[in-house]
Amino acid sequence: MGMKIRTNTASINAHRNLKKNDKKSAASLEKLASGYKINRAGDDASGLAISEKMKAQITALGTASNNCEDGISLIQTAEGYMEEIHNMLNRMVELSEKSANGILEDSGNTGCFAYGESGGVQNAGTDRAALQMEMDQLCAEIDRVAMTANFNGNKLFFPQDEEIVDKYNNDMAWWNDWQTNSGDVIHPYNDFSLQIGETSNKGDKLVLSLKFMTTDSLFFKRPDQGIYNILSADGTNTIRNTILVSNTEERDMTELNGLTQPFKGTLSPHTCGCSFNISDQSYASKAAEVIRDVIDEVSMQRAQLGAMQNRLEYTVNNLDTAKENIQTANSRIRDTDMAKEMMSYTQNNVLAQASQAMLAQANAQPQNVLQLLQ
Repeated sequence: MGMKIRTNTASINAHRNLKKNDKKSAASLEKLASGYKINRAGDDASGLAISEKMKAQITALGTASNNCEDGISLIQTAEGYMEEIHNMLNRMVELSEKSANGILEDSGNTGCFAYGESGGVQNAGTDRAALQMEMDQLCAEIDRVAMTANFNGNKLFFPQDEEIVDKYNNDMAWWNDWQTNSGDVIHPYNDFSLQIGETSNKGDKLVLSLKFMTTDSLFFKRPDQGIYNILSADGTNTIRNTILVSNTEERDMTELNGLTQPFKGTLSPHTCGCSFNISDQSYASKAAEVIRDVIDEVSMQRAQLGAMQNRLEYTVNNLDTAKENIQTANSRIRDTDMAKEMMSYTQNNVLAQASQAMLAQANAQPQNVLQLLQ
């Protein structure tokens, strides 16, 4: 082999291997330090693309799970309000049954409507007047709860849209449309659309409907749900002897016969609602029957909420399981196997040290030429 000093091939080869091993050692150190097998697209281009898609799916599933938890919180909040409405309705049944008892002082009132301009009960007798006052207060409290109950600022049992509220308050055609089921009617529910999945598909959305809980919404029914037929003293079909306006504003009650127009003038949940006339014994038992029907309706709404809460809890479990499985799959693609990478780092580090030693040996070879020049 010739002895050359201009080009040290052995030194060049040793230096090249040293750089390569140093680069591998640095890559192993980066993976060990970050915990990721893929730190840049160059590490694994296809793996990075798959991993990023999985990360987006994991984020969506986690958010959907949180959305379901929020939906459960909304249901629990609404159900808590409805529990108190239930308690008040049960007390109203008790009041009606008490007023239906014949031992109480007779009202002495020959008419069917025992309210005057001042809003107080007239000629109802001390006993039934006291019962009527509590009945009115309970109805007023139901309206207050319905109008103020909210979750994160969203009304639960009262229209959200002010335009709908205005129409609800001022346009009696709304009531007629609601009864005849014709034309564009206002849906008597607040709908909350929950995002419970990772896509925009219909299957990943769940609509939670909460019925309006104001007294006028509770105490009147649509024809397809069964009209309250309360017989008055003269035997005609009317509700005027049982359901009435319990505010201080005088109303013209002459057009209350049937359900074609329940109230003359404006029916405003903001200022007034419905109450039951239990100031007369003959109407008190009828009121109890209607209130029990209302209790059944509220019970059904609470049962629906309970069923939906159970469904959401299963949905949360499903989403969390799916998220866990996808995270595991993503980990196999993206995360560093620390034991394997440490083995690789040790190997590359030893090779780098060996290359460094061989580079030193290769750099010393040209010194042998000096012996020929002596």
